[in-house]
Amino acid sequence: MKTVNLLLIGVGPHAKRIYVPAFFRLAADYPIRLIAAVDLKRQMDTVDSYLKDQRYDLEMLYLDSFDTADGIPDHSRAMLDALVNKFDIQGVVIATEPTAHKAYAEWALRKGLHILMDKPITARKAISVDRSQAMGLIDDYSELLDLYKLHLADKPTIFSIDVQRRYEYGFDKVRELISGTAKKFNVPVTSMQIMHADGSWRFPQEVITQESHGLKDGFGKVAFSGYHLFDMAWQMYQSGLVDDKQPDQLEIFSSPLTPSGLILNLNEEDYIRYFGSDYERTGLSSKQYLDKISDYGEVDSFNIIRLLRSGENICNISVNLMHSSFSRRSWAAPNADLYKGNGRVKHQQFIIQQGPFQCIQIHNYQSKHQHDVDNSDEFEVGGNNHFEIYVFRNVGMFGEGKAFFRISARDLEQQADVTGLTGEKAKDRVIREFIEFILGRINISDVKSNIDTHAVSVKLMSGVCQSSANIRSNKNPLIRMSI
Repeated sequence: MKTVNLLLIGVGPHAKRIYVPAFFRLAADYPIRLIAAVDLKRQMDTVDSYLKDQRYDLEMLYLDSFDTADGIPDHSRAMLDALVNKFDIQGVVIATEPTAHKAYAEWALRKGLHILMDKPITARKAISVDRSQAMGLIDDYSELLDLYKLHLADKPTIFSIDVQRRYEYGFDKVRELISGTAKKFNVPVTSMQIMHADGSWRFPQEVITQESHGLKDGFGKVAFSGYHLFDMAWQMYQSGLVDDKQPDQLEIFSSPLTPSGLILNLNEEDYIRYFGSDYERTGLSSKQYLDKISDYGEVDSFNIIRLLRSGENICNISVNLMHSSFSRRSWAAPNADLYKGNGRVKHQQFIIQQGPFQCIQIHNYQSKHQHDVDNSDEFEVGGNNHFEIYVFRNVGMFGEGKAFFRISARDLEQQADVTGLTGEKAKDRVIREFIEFILGRINISDVKSNIDTHAVSVKLMSGVCQSSANIRSNKNPLIRMSI
């Protein structure tokens, strides 16, 4: 079979950790080749150094920076077109910062390319402070979906969104349990509580200078890892849908914690006490600092989502997202690897109720900030592979089984005959699915995260951002929209 050539756009921390090594490794299993990559000229030295150090051979194209809201400039578009034509590229991985997603996705769709794109589907500057920009997320999605459907008529095409929780065996098992109970008792999910914390401790100077997952563009935690949680909330609710009990509206209220609130909890005097002369001061007065960060994105976001049917609330969902949580960082100068090596620690919890019949809890707690170790201890609480599902059941109503049973990540791995860190293996499955579709080995109906399955997830993210924007401008924070 002829080798399929692929293009990577954006060689940032996520691509370096996941995409580049995966595609070079998977070239041994599939007739594919990651042949070229694109980044901005200001990243040239960093990217070239990485490729040289890791001995990856990629044709690099470096573009001038551009305003992503205006789309890709004609001269840059011409260079991208020439690259595709030169190497007969059939698929593209879009791993840029999220405000550039739409511009590159539109270009790729018009070129007839298969797409694998990072979450969120799109972002705009100021979505957490300007409601009109937050509402624009839904418009962006609709425009990309329409363009995708238009080109789908020409040939079968994948446009996969990389939300790896859809590919984790643990979440598959939870959805299976929800679905079985819904069918047995004709009851949907009646409430859900979700918490995600990543321990991303940024010092005041870093808040205003860091570009990787930076806050200065007017969005934060919600647009970073938050989209994963909104998407999985809907995926799990959807697993228990009952035909005559489906919601038709959403109501959303968001309570953000911004850098302005964070500095009141941890001020510069505190940092000086912790780290002494190693601490890098902002050089700004308190008022100057607050003025500078007044329109920055959120650090934390606590959210209530109400699912309504005919105006009545039928399900409460809370999604609480935190950067300012337990961290392992204990040093003043940030590490070079801000993605996984700067003290970040993941804590994740889900509590899902199905009326009086079933309660499912997911517990996923790390205690280490270095996540590449995988050994027998990693499945315990605090380990890198810790992931447990607790199931409580009304056995009198079920008529069989146990009132409580537990499923661990170790159990799931043994059943699936896989090893390695759970999240990393899920990302591997995302990439394999993308490759197998391009090679014609699976159909579009087999794709777990195609763009046409993300409508409600986008609305949830947009609604949270709209509410956040309203609350920060002293307007009504309650947002309502149809499903």
